[in-house]
Amino acid sequence: MPTTNTKLNKLKITNLDNPSDWFEVMFNPTEYTFEDSSKWQDQEGSRRRPELQYTGGDRKRLSMELFFDTYEKKEDVRLYTGKLAKLLVVTTDDKNNGKRPPKVELSWGPGDTATNTGFPFQCVLETLKQQFVLFTGEGMPVRAKVSVTFKEFVLPAGEEKREPKRRSFPAQTYTVREGETLSQIATAVWKDPSKWRFIAEDNKINNPRILRPGQSLIVRAIDS
Repeated sequence: MPTTNTKLNKLKITNLDNPSDWFEVMFNPTEYTFEDSSKWQDQEGSRRRPELQYTGGDRKRLSMELFFDTYEKKEDVRLYTGKLAKLLVVTTDDKNNGKRPPKVELSWGPGDTATNTGFPFQCVLETLKQQFVLFTGEGMPVRAKVSVTFKEFVLPAGEEKREPKRRSFPAQTYTVREGETLSQIATAVWKDPSKWRFIAEDNKINNPRILRPGQSLIVRAIDS
């Protein structure tokens, strides 16, 4: 008679900086939430109603609540919740980029390549909240609920090519106001006063100190 595999697949968390360092959760979460968003900002310097400019996608966040219970074993539950807490500790030396907590990979069940809201999920632990809810007579915690939020570390392959750069500025026209200088205008349209020469070149301005209020200027599109 054929048998079925009834082995429970548990959520696994692997330290990507040290792959031999991994652990499984005590109990799988009953639910989890993926949070995704895109970024839009108002275009500055427009004479008409400001239009929104897409500045890129944000990194995904994965949040869940995990349950730990060592009452029957009479063990300190912090031996298990502490494995999660260690993911916030600075343990990795990134050399020129400084020291940081580890990168991790969460794996559990099949992935979802269509929406990219599944596992495995490469991320860092962003927030952790431990709530201890049961204790022995000596005060040792034996039951806990842990709320965690993980933040995506690596953007999905090809996403950067599909999305506009985070600091891209579209071409536009700009109307000079009383007392404005080219460096002030460069700050308004590009967030960088040092690029005032682009405006001078594109508008054939020989003396950048002489600007007429109401004068219309061509502002090129740039990526920074």
